[in-house]
Amino acid sequence: MELSALDAYLNRVYKIIVLLIPAYCVCAAASITLMQASGWYPPIDSTLLTLFDASTLVYLAIGIYFIRTGFGADGIVRPDKLRAAKIMMAVIIVIQWNAISYLWPFTDFWAYFLLFTIVEAFFFDPKLVAWTSVGIVVSLVVSWFFGSEMLLPVRDELFAMNLLFRVVGLALMLLSVNAITYLGGKFLVDELEKHANYDPLTHLLNRRSMDSQLQAAHALASAGKADFCLLMLDIDNFKQVNDTFGHDCGDEVLKQIAGIISTSVKKDDRVFRWGGEEILVLLKADEDRAADVAERIRHEVATEKVHYRDEAEVSISVTIGLAPWRDGMSIQALMDDADAKLYYGKRHGKNQVVSALPPTGKDNPSFPRRQRP
Repeated sequence: MELSALDAYLNRVYKIIVLLIPAYCVCAAASITLMQASGWYPPIDSTLLTLFDASTLVYLAIGIYFIRTGFGADGIVRPDKLRAAKIMMAVIIVIQWNAISYLWPFTDFWAYFLLFTIVEAFFFDPKLVAWTSVGIVVSLVVSWFFGSEMLLPVRDELFAMNLLFRVVGLALMLLSVNAITYLGGKFLVDELEKHANYDPLTHLLNRRSMDSQLQAAHALASAGKADFCLLMLDIDNFKQVNDTFGHDCGDEVLKQIAGIISTSVKKDDRVFRWGGEEILVLLKADEDRAADVAERIRHEVATEKVHYRDEAEVSISVTIGLAPWRDGMSIQALMDDADAKLYYGKRHGKNQVVSALPPTGKDNPSFPRRQRP
């Protein structure tokens, strides 16, 4: 089962986040209880304090429950459990904020607003953090009418200025935690996707991302919504380039060809490094346009030369097998067709586009499919 970068990330940190929030609650309750017992804290009704401590143990039990039941048989976090755990952690945060705010005797508790929401930011779920923030703010405003005055400063001549300062501070905290969630998720996940799905040398998509892309194109074609073709390319005499000029030169050849192909296809098309010197192109087009694209790639590669360290000028070419999808054709059959045409072109002159095979016979004997890297 292929996971997106975000899914893979959540699969690794799910236990930490789900357990960290209840653990914070337990630590807060233990701190208040110990300070109360030591006489360092204003008196609190013992029944209320006992209920507060017991509630944090319930939160811890909930966290353990989600850890024990959150994974499927394949070891992947279950989507329904992940969703339920997110909601439950948000509810716990809002409840704990309110519980502590009514037990806290000082008016500067508003400064801890960020601490209550920052942990949830690591879920990288902007909606979740936004709703949690709304819940805390609403409960904060409601608390003003019950005499806790956890936000309100002392009512003196500076009351209005202090209140404005604290409201602005809360607003900036809200913006900060939501920005961390959104931007952190966006850029971190983009970076994870880049490393997970792209070849580091050519910056083409790798084989890990290929299956899902092919399946999506196949599903659309089977539903009659779009045509697609496969181009399978192989660099001619690539081993000779490596043996003559070294593997660094071979890497330059790969990068230059990858650049030519990437600029020759449309944005919706996909280019994969299939393995070694072979590249697979998924063209979301009919056979005629695919043939034009393949010939343009072949021609541009053949006319370009790779200049390596000002010491060598390497001529390169590619052979391309073109396989259009036909009604009822499986992905494997399509790839076998492209592979067979590529192999035929490699055995019959190279530097060409093969879009059709002659009938099996003396000039085109049947042959087993090649072993892939």
